[in-house]
Amino acid sequence: MKKVLILMGRYLPGYKDGGPVRTIKNLTDIFGKEYDIRIMCKDRDHGDLQQYPNISADTYNKVGNANVYYVKNEKFKFKNMLNEIKKVDIVYCCGPYNDYAIKAMVLKRLGFFKIPLVIASMGSFSKGALSIKSKKKKIFLNIMKKLGFFKKIIWSVTSNIEEKELKKILGKNEKCIIAEDLPRVERVNHRYRKEINTLKVIFISRISKMKNLEAAIEIISRINDYSIIFDIYGNIEDKEYWRLCKKELEKLPMNIKWKYQGECDSNNVIETLANYDVFLFPTLGENFGHVISEALLAGCVPVISDQTPWLDLDNYKCGNVINLKNINSFVDILVKYIKMDEIDFNIYVRNAQKYIKEKNYNSIKNTGYKEIFNL
Repeated sequence: MKKVLILMGRYLPGYKDGGPVRTIKNLTDIFGKEYDIRIMCKDRDHGDLQQYPNISADTYNKVGNANVYYVKNEKFKFKNMLNEIKKVDIVYCCGPYNDYAIKAMVLKRLGFFKIPLVIASMGSFSKGALSIKSKKKKIFLNIMKKLGFFKKIIWSVTSNIEEKELKKILGKNEKCIIAEDLPRVERVNHRYRKEINTLKVIFISRISKMKNLEAAIEIISRINDYSIIFDIYGNIEDKEYWRLCKKELEKLPMNIKWKYQGECDSNNVIETLANYDVFLFPTLGENFGHVISEALLAGCVPVISDQTPWLDLDNYKCGNVINLKNINSFVDILVKYIKMDEIDFNIYVRNAQKYIKEKNYNSIKNTGYKEIFNL
């Protein structure tokens, strides 16, 4: 049985980082009995001052199908990392910018280990991602390239689009393996009964510029004469951005009832989505977008930007993909759903759950993770 070490910022029982945690959880659920999966991560969730209860730091803990090494005080040390790297056959690193990623690249560049080092791009090279803290990222990437830290690294990407974005920045000779994020396979009944001339809308994601709550508020604000419930869930990652969004929320007209519902545990995301008609998500960019997959599983119709891999929703009449420049198109789609009765709207609900069931089956069957783990 091949031994795989996954380096990441946070893992279960944490949930505030959203997609990355769900990505690896799904991976261990599906392949944890076929591979010896070990995870090295921080000992607390995003922003927490205390470590997780009932864990042992600087050693392995059994969590589901994986063994998880929680590094004490959130500090990845070269010595501890190298000790664990020497015990495995391959290292898989979530993202290129974090301290653990940089240290893994340093150890690899200096020849301290010979086994494959695979780094998941995780959307880091998309136009939207690079637009945030762009100067710092440009300097970092230029230094890393000049010093040769990207040499002998294999990149894990989720699509041909992400591969092109990466090679545009790092160079056409970078080796990439396409491994689409593995799905969550639960499915629940869509419980909310749609009423004509009303709409129950959810935004669920980290509160940050990248997820673009501000645009969602602008879209909602343009809808008049109809009753809308607009609930927001997510970890407030960027407090200044949230203050900006809250000012705009307080300007919404009386026909729109909005509420910040707080954080949502990843285990409850699908159940939560099932209580809404539409998932509104004008994100600036997703390399996968687990929450879109989860919305489809819940029968909550996604109305999303075109900056994700989920570009065919309109073809299957199970959601809508809209260019971020076309705010009025977002509005028109929502008004269309507002005017639907339950019978017509349930066609979209059924289409969504049928679409994701078939997509998930094919995703697991044809996954590129096996190619990566068998390097």
